Amino acid sequence: MEHRAFSRILSEPRSVRWIWFVYLLLYAIAIPWYWPEGYVGPIVMGFPLWVAVTLSAIFALACWTVFVIYHFWQTVEEEEE
Repeated sequence: MEHRAFSRILSEPRSVRWIWFVYLLLYAIAIPWYWPEGYVGPIVMGFPLWVAVTLSAIFALACWTVFVIYHFWQTVEEEEE
């Protein structure tokens, strides 16, 4: 049984493949697995470099999600206007 809110959706972002590629890229940047063990690097705003990069990637993920929902998620009401 499908929920009423989902039945009004005309276009879903999950059907666009390049959106998923950007998500994958941002998640790969956000996870600090490529930094050498024990690496601190320069301090950026009081954080080690790897923390600053991770926080920036998480912020970019949030902004990307807002962009995708705003530009790609179309409902029946939006289409009728």
